[in-house]
Amino acid sequence: MLKISKLYFLGAMAFLLGSSSCRWGIDLEACYRLQEGDWRGLIQTEGGDLPFLFRLERQAGPNKERPSDRLFKARLQDGDTWVESSAEVRGDSLYWNFPVYESVLVAAVSSLGDTLRGFWVKTKNDTSVMMPWMATRGGQYKFASRNAGLPAEVGAQWKVDLGPGTPALMPLTQKGPEISGTLRTSTGDYRYLSGIMDGDSLWMSGMDGGSAYLIRGHLAQDGSMQGQLYAARGPGRPWTAVRDSAATLPDPYGLSTLQNAQAPLAFEFKDIQTGQVVRPGPPARVTLVQLLGTWCPNCLDETEYLSAVYPEWSRQGVQIIGLGFERTYQPEKATQNLQKLRARYQVPYPLVHAGQPDSASVRKAIPQLVRLKAFPTTLLLDAGGRIRYVHTGFDGPATGSAFERQKALLQNKINALLAE
Repeated sequence: MLKISKLYFLGAMAFLLGSSSCRWGIDLEACYRLQEGDWRGLIQTEGGDLPFLFRLERQAGPNKERPSDRLFKARLQDGDTWVESSAEVRGDSLYWNFPVYESVLVAAVSSLGDTLRGFWVKTKNDTSVMMPWMATRGGQYKFASRNAGLPAEVGAQWKVDLGPGTPALMPLTQKGPEISGTLRTSTGDYRYLSGIMDGDSLWMSGMDGGSAYLIRGHLAQDGSMQGQLYAARGPGRPWTAVRDSAATLPDPYGLSTLQNAQAPLAFEFKDIQTGQVVRPGPPARVTLVQLLGTWCPNCLDETEYLSAVYPEWSRQGVQIIGLGFERTYQPEKATQNLQKLRARYQVPYPLVHAGQPDSASVRKAIPQLVRLKAFPTTLLLDAGGRIRYVHTGFDGPATGSAFERQKALLQNKINALLAE
């Protein structure tokens, strides 16, 4: 019998797989054993496991004739949609970077390729924090029911108290035990949340790559609810809620105060893409100034919306300028973050780096704004460059009807300014 040496065999296989394949040893094992398909992830919080769902699929290789050994498409469930990004196997670990956010999931691949275990690494002000997480192959559910009884009916709008001075609304849609909705505050929403009603216990979670939340609640005998809201890090935040279909939040156009409002807004920043200087006001008939940060989920929702409507608005004489306030002390890194945002949403209007998200940077750019309440904040300027409206926060697509009302109201205000 012909004997083939192990060295010869490894060399021949490496030649057949080509230069794009994994290296032999632990690299080869990790990138080939990682399984494709549906996965259930768990982020460890002080309130327990925060679940999220995703899918992994091998990307096409460089020659497009066979799948890549290292690269995977990673699809994260976000409401009824799946947000696609890329992940890569390096050594014995998976590295899953999220678009725009300074955020990456890193995990070692198990011997059978059906388990991941590692850390979620987030960066703020050039400092990284790590949160433990794990995932198992085959999960298509977030929470498992532990109660043999029927789920309580909670599908309604709930008026929520998140603490002194923090009113909120929680619109919930229920189909059997399945629950979906969001948490709206006067400065934005918690994006897509989903889970189950297990008897009289509410379990919901949401994870978008930049933020993650776990909501636990209990339906009391008097029909009210109370529970805890957990982020990926830190202690829980207590909340109480009652059904109230007529409850509203403060007017987002009335939360901010201006000084010297009759003076035209004047700033000069360079567009990160073209290098050209951008200014508010004339010759535009209306200027929309967007105060944003790539670290802010609601800012991304607003950017996606404004990018879609800008082509039509620009034909009517409306200009949009995005002022980016980034959580980094490095100007080059801030510009790179904004470039990622531009690429992700195909932003057609100028984006500039205006500083960090602090009062000094905001005051320098917008001296008429007494105090910034939240990101995003949107300014509407008339033909003379004067600030006429200030909108605080943003209701994203997860808020449903609130998102549609917000868009209609903004359009009405722009139409009114165009008509002057």
